[in-house]
Amino acid sequence: MGTLLRLTVFIFVLGALAAGVGAMLVQERQRQHILERMVATPRAETAPPDRADDILLLRELHARSQRALLLYGGLALGCVLILAVLPPRNPASAADHSPTPAAARTEMRGLESLARATAAQRIELDRERDARHRSEENLNLQQLLTNRALQEKIHLGRDLHDGLVQTLYAAGLVLEAAGQRLAAPAADPAEAARLLERAKTTLNAAIREARSAIGELSPDVLSGQSLADAVATILDHLDGGRLLGRRIELSPALPPLPDATRTELLQVIREAVSNALRHGAAKTIEIDFTPLPDQRLRLVVRDDGHGFDPVAVTRGRGLDNLAARARALAAQLLIDAAPGRGTVITLTLPAPVGII
Repeated sequence: MGTLLRLTVFIFVLGALAAGVGAMLVQERQRQHILERMVATPRAETAPPDRADDILLLRELHARSQRALLLYGGLALGCVLILAVLPPRNPASAADHSPTPAAARTEMRGLESLARATAAQRIELDRERDARHRSEENLNLQQLLTNRALQEKIHLGRDLHDGLVQTLYAAGLVLEAAGQRLAAPAADPAEAARLLERAKTTLNAAIREARSAIGELSPDVLSGQSLADAVATILDHLDGGRLLGRRIELSPALPPLPDATRTELLQVIREAVSNALRHGAAKTIEIDFTPLPDQRLRLVVRDDGHGFDPVAVTRGRGLDNLAARARALAAQLLIDAAPGRGTVITLTLPAPVGII
């Protein structure tokens, strides 16, 4: 109760002092206005009665200010005395509100229980977060493995199509040519035997490629052949006695190629030559591989086959594989073909970094 009374008296004192200060400011403004008027108006232009009235008004305002100052000063002093004589808060009543030892112990036990419950909840939340994090990591790992397996499957299928399938097809062409030699009116057993030996060599190469595909190794890299020899071997396997002429021009200025780049290029050559023989019935194959002045390399495979319409043709794995290998090499693939004339496949790829 004492505190409330003190607060009330204090608010009253503040209000009275604010009212007094406001009244004194109003009176002071009036005095200032009268003084400005008297100074601005010359004595000769002012009638004596008006000037006397202004002087009386100034005196009255001064007297009012003195009285107001005394009144509000006395009021403030009285309020201060009242606050001084008011009794302080009863210590006994304050002691009544202080907790007893038993209540304090009960409160402490409640706080301890709350702290233990909070700690337990935090531990449980940490466990749930860790479990969720592990689950997310497992899902990401499974997704990564799935994507990797899919990419490996696509790569294996592409290699089998461009490698093993083409080699088996070449063996079939050689066997067909041997059969024609034996069925001809003027049979040539020696030539047929030579073709059969080539078919045997081609089939052995197919077996090696199958083993290499299973072991995820490139047969062209493992063979240790030069690039020119590897290209010649590809033509030998795919020829089957059908080609009347072939030309392989590899520039001496070509830089050494990484194994991955070399393998992709050989597969592109294999696919282009196989398409020319199987679908275009080509009799001549020309292969040029040269460096360009702008730090790029250009591979050109040209044939004199029947050609095709690149827009109307039904795309198979061959053209798709060519496009995929071009993307793997960051190369530009251009197929110039039309019905009734040969096909030119141009692959322009960046030179290996640091080579040229």
